[in-house]
Parts: sequence; structure tokens; C-alpha cells
Amino acid sequence: MNANSRDTNKYCLYDCHAQILSVDDRHADKAVNISKSKEIGESKQADSLLLEYKALSQKLSVAGTVLLQPEDQGFDNQFLIKTISELNEVDKNQGTSKAFGVATLSLDSTDDELEELKASGIIAAQFIMMAGDEKYEWDEAERLAWRIHDLGWSVDLHMDGSDLHEVEQRLLSWPGYITLRHIGQFLRTKTLKQRGFKALTRLIDRDKIWVKLSAPYQSSRRGLIDDPEVMEIAGALIKWAPERMIWGTNWPHLESTEELLNDSDLFRIFCNWIPETSRRKMILNENPSILYGF
Repeated sequence: MNANSRDTNKYCLYDCHAQILSVDDRHADKAVNISKSKEIGESKQADSLLLEYKALSQKLSVAGTVLLQPEDQGFDNQFLIKTISELNEVDKNQGTSKAFGVATLSLDSTDDELEELKASGIIAAQFIMMAGDEKYEWDEAERLAWRIHDLGWSVDLHMDGSDLHEVEQRLLSWPGYITLRHIGQFLRTKTLKQRGFKALTRLIDRDKIWVKLSAPYQSSRRGLIDDPEVMEIAGALIKWAPERMIWGTNWPHLESTEELLNDSDLFRIFCNWIPETSRRKMILNENPSILYGF
């Protein structure tokens, strides 16, 4: 860490976007390879990923985590629930905060099933709406958004930010908050003048969307962690509405084309985006507490 990140040891950090994979996950081998870094150490088997994540979170002073349901687990959230419980047990022993989860829901989920998920630590549902790979029709997603709003949950929206203008009015009609991952995840177009970015700023101004400052390599054309185009978007969003930004590690970096990613480098880049101490604390600590109740 550099001098810009030294102040972060004065308060709790909350990681709002991470995954823990199952032994049977088809990506597990890749995830173990990615996690072989100096700061975590070599993993011997896939079921050690939970302990590896804890090692990372301790290094970065992360006191609470929002875990996402791995996509290949489908609508079965039992492994996610089990992981939340295990992570909370580790946290309890260390006197730190707790883990929450973002589930993937079937359209025919019953009210009782949703209540059980809530009782197990689920605080949001992810809507995978990437063009050509949508989990739901948009009308179905809207009905589901109303159902989970009754539970106090938010929507974790997975889509190309370049398309936001096409669904802006629809999203405004949804209840509750929406989080958009990976700095808005502008995959097709990466300029501040694009209609998708302008739609995002309007949705933020209407108190609808929060943005996760995570995985800068995800939107980079070359998979870079410090891509100038992505950094320009991040800087503009932080300047526009720091009170609607949250941070996530995106561990274990399944989308990265690089086998080895240094999480300390990623965190240092994040800190360099936000030189102001008070603003950095807002994004790392205060905003997640408001949105997720840490």
C-alpha cells in the first residue's frame, strides 16, 4: 500500500462484491490459480478459497463482505447460504463484522422461500440482464423487483452500462435501490458523452442507482487494471456522486485475463482515484453501511 491508503486502517472497510466458489465449481481451478499471489499464498485445494479470502480481507482491513451467488450455481443458493454462515462464524471468532449475500432467484420462488433467504443473510438479488444472456424478460424482472422490495432488498443489476439509456425509464419505475457493478460496466462504449453514461448520472440523481467501484479490468479493452478510459469514467462518477459509490474487490477475479492479479495493486489504484480522506471513508465505510446495514 502507498501513502494514499494509510488512512484506511482507521475505520472498517466493506467489500461489496466478492464470491466464494464451491469445490465443484467449474471455475474453481482457475480461481485457485488466480489466488496464488504473494499476499495470500498458494492454495492447495478449492475448498480453501474461504480461508484465502479471509487472508485477503484481513490484509486490506475488510470487516464485512457482500458475497454474490456464483453464476454457475444457478437458482440454488444453498452453497451461498452455507458460505455466509461459515464466514460469519470466522468473523465472530475474530470480532469483526458479518457477511451478507446476493442471491439468484427463480421466478417461481415462493414467499416462504424468500423469507428463508432473508433470514439466512440475503440482502439483495442479482438480475443478470446482459444482452443475449438475460436470466429474465424485463417485465419478469420488474415483477421480481417489486417482490424483493417488500423484503427490503436491493437489485444487483448485471448489464452493459452502455445500454442503460434503453431501460432508464423502466428502472426508474422499479421500487428501491439498484446497484450497478464494475464502475458501471461500460463494455461497448467508454466515453463520458455516450447515452449510457448520461443515463447513469440521471439515475444516480434520481436516487435510484448506486455504483460499485470494482474490477476496472472488466471494462478495459485490454484487461488492464489502470486503463485510462476506465479511470476517466471512475473519476467522473466519483466526482459526480461520491455518496452513491461503494467498493468491491471482485475476488477471485474470474473475468480477468491475467492469471495473477495483485489485490494490493488494485486497492492502491482505487485509493489513487480518491485522494481525499473523507471521501474515501465515505465510499469504503459510510455508504455500504447505509445501503447494506453493516
